Amino acid sequence: MEKAINRKANSAEGQGVGKAPSKVDELITHSGPEKLRRTERAFLHIPIQVRGRNEAGQPFSEQTSTVIINRHGARISLRAAVRLEDQVKVTNLQNSISCPFRVVARVAHSIWERPEWGIECLEPETNFWGVAFPEKVVEQSPTPAISESVDALLECSLCGAREFAHLTLDNYRQLASSMQLERPCPQCARPTAWRFGFVEEGEEEGSSARPADAKPGAEHRRAKRLAIKLPVKIRLEDGSEELARTEDLSKTGVCFSSSRDLQNGARLHVAVGYSEGSAVPEIAARVVWRREFEAGKSTLYGVRLEGAQEEA
Repeated sequence: MEKAINRKANSAEGQGVGKAPSKVDELITHSGPEKLRRTERAFLHIPIQVRGRNEAGQPFSEQTSTVIINRHGARISLRAAVRLEDQVKVTNLQNSISCPFRVVARVAHSIWERPEWGIECLEPETNFWGVAFPEKVVEQSPTPAISESVDALLECSLCGAREFAHLTLDNYRQLASSMQLERPCPQCARPTAWRFGFVEEGEEEGSSARPADAKPGAEHRRAKRLAIKLPVKIRLEDGSEELARTEDLSKTGVCFSSSRDLQNGARLHVAVGYSEGSAVPEIAARVVWRREFEAGKSTLYGVRLEGAQEEA
């Protein structure tokens, strides 16, 4: 989950806004101080109903959506002004599951148009989102390198179980080539064929693929998106390069976070799925939107691949 819903007292996203201790994106020490155990975040737009009391103590009910989710909670869009530490009842409108959540943060800089809040699920044993988030061990480093691993939303072809799975680049390339990958399914209790879990059509409007104030038409990516995080090499017109990580992608565009200051309309080349020594082709692209991200430490960019055609 983005740092904006980490419960760190000195986090820039929370300064002047307030935060409460939480297990959302909790970092648990594992095998000494050099390693951490956590779950990955995912930019997934899931429709939800939120009920509770606003800061004036008046009851409210609002239909909205998530911006980012992980196993423990979410960052959500919410017009109602709520109080930190208050409980709200959230219903996942995709599976009709309801759970109590605790409000843990007001995000200072929203990614999209409406105010955004961090909430923590108070029934962690419930698979509220309908997506499994396996824990993974990550190395601590003052200057962390971009991992050559991949995190992707996958779906079992037999039972429909969904998991934000951790893959190697070789696994990803096999899946991208054959469109299926054999791996164990906890629900089927045996190895099954898994495929990419495309972001559903109803999730398009508020997703990381398109900002809330984007103009309709050519800049609206209608192609089905993959919620997938993998290395991408960015090469700018001046020849400078950066290794970044995608947040989602489709046939027509890519969303990634970067420390670079790129303006709308900037032209660049992207090599998606890049690894040292690989022959991944570069594709010309241009920036169509940008948003401040991770307390201003990076920027979230949406780029359109040159020559890509919209799908109906």
